Amino acid sequence: MSKLLLLVNYGGPTLGKEKEYLRRLFSDEVLFPLPKPLRVFTGNLIATLRWRETRKILSSIGGKSPLLEQTLWQAKALAKLLKGWDVKVAMRYSHPLLEQALKNLGKVHRLVIFPLFPHYSFATYLTVERVVKRLHPKAVFTQPFYNCEAFIRGWVSQIETTLKEKKISSPFLVFSAHSLPLYLVKKYRDPYPLQVEESAKLIAQSLSLPFKVSYQSRVGPLKWLSPSTEEVIKELSRRGVKELVVVPISFTAENSETLQEIDQNYQNLAKSLGIKDFIRVKIPYDHPWWIECFKENFLKALG
Repeated sequence: MSKLLLLVNYGGPTLGKEKEYLRRLFSDEVLFPLPKPLRVFTGNLIATLRWRETRKILSSIGGKSPLLEQTLWQAKALAKLLKGWDVKVAMRYSHPLLEQALKNLGKVHRLVIFPLFPHYSFATYLTVERVVKRLHPKAVFTQPFYNCEAFIRGWVSQIETTLKEKKISSPFLVFSAHSLPLYLVKKYRDPYPLQVEESAKLIAQSLSLPFKVSYQSRVGPLKWLSPSTEEVIKELSRRGVKELVVVPISFTAENSETLQEIDQNYQNLAKSLGIKDFIRVKIPYDHPWWIECFKENFLKALG
């Protein structure tokens, strides 16, 4: 294995290992810029307090997230297009762990790291970069692909197909992205909100449809990016919107945030508010346009 492309995604909890996942996530030095003893204490405390709720969420979506399975599919699709390159998968906070994958590489002539996050953020790209540069400082990174034409076309195609299948004639698009604590966005001067907004505009303009960007998955009492997806759903209900279509713009594979938070929590909220049609567009993880985007992004990284 002399040339390796490593696809890296966030990861997610699995039944029986909820504490392990939460401990890793909530003791990350990038997400929690605290002295190590305090980070470790915080990670253990949050894992102890939240693992039951995490298990409940997993149980509500069938016991596991499809994120790893779908990322492995993407790796196989790319491997067919990239002759002479091995393509493997690693996760930042769950198995197969990024650190372990890097330690077990052996001799690699060229290593390209592909963080599967469309938009740059300290919470995604930066935390992956810190790990990789510590273990393989010569590795090459791909760049965010939030405005990649093929990425946009993949979403446009998926939305068009969904609207046709569901017979939606007057949709209002809500681009729901994973939220971030506001103080950390400011600390890192994070371009994430601007890049999310640009992706949403490019997609909505291609479809000539009204839209709004919102943020989901807030945790704790801190101020986070706003408006929240919940707030936007309530606002659109007051405005009389009856066909609301949610696009999970910041994700590249299905996970608990799409399958539970959007498909269950927000679906129930919309129904209680009298919204006639609440549709969530499935993530086009296997769309040919997306695989083309990934290929283009990889080739750009090679120079």
